[in-house]
Amino acid sequence: MRSKLGLSALTLVAALVVTALVAPAASAHGKGKGTHHTTLVRIEAEQLQSEFLDLGTRGPSLGDELVFSQLLFIHNREVGTGGSVCTITEATAPYDVLTYHCVGTLSLRKGQITVQGLIEVQGEDDPGPFTLAITGGTGAYTDAGGVVTFRNRGNLDGVYKLRFATQKQHHRH
Repeated sequence: MRSKLGLSALTLVAALVVTALVAPAASAHGKGKGTHHTTLVRIEAEQLQSEFLDLGTRGPSLGDELVFSQLLFIHNREVGTGGSVCTITEATAPYDVLTYHCVGTLSLRKGQITVQGLIEVQGEDDPGPFTLAITGGTGAYTDAGGVVTFRNRGNLDGVYKLRFATQKQHHRH
């Protein structure tokens, strides 16, 4: 069963995952043996595939999942793909408010970025903002951390803002 509330939540989850694709560099401040770089970036996502899996009681219920993939863009240029799974962790009738635990990965040329957190969706057309944590990454994003904020534009499209931080190690020669 596909639900509009489920698809709206899907859009916000896409935002969480999408916003993690940044190249570090905006500001730097010393921190231990490395330099901490923070960047704020705007990313747009376009859905590739999505499915709301109604796994329990008919309609939104604990354990139901939103699974989706998307193309990621910065300045109309494709920069990678993302995939996420969001599981309903709280659903109380009449289901105007649902809580999802979302986990997502962005796959970029220089590595992957992971995001996760709880999001509360209030009604089918909740525009957000929704905030999740950037929990790490691989390759160029190994020390990634930060916050993803998403606002829903509707139709499973959205604008994401990412505050992304990495730590670059200074090597002694």
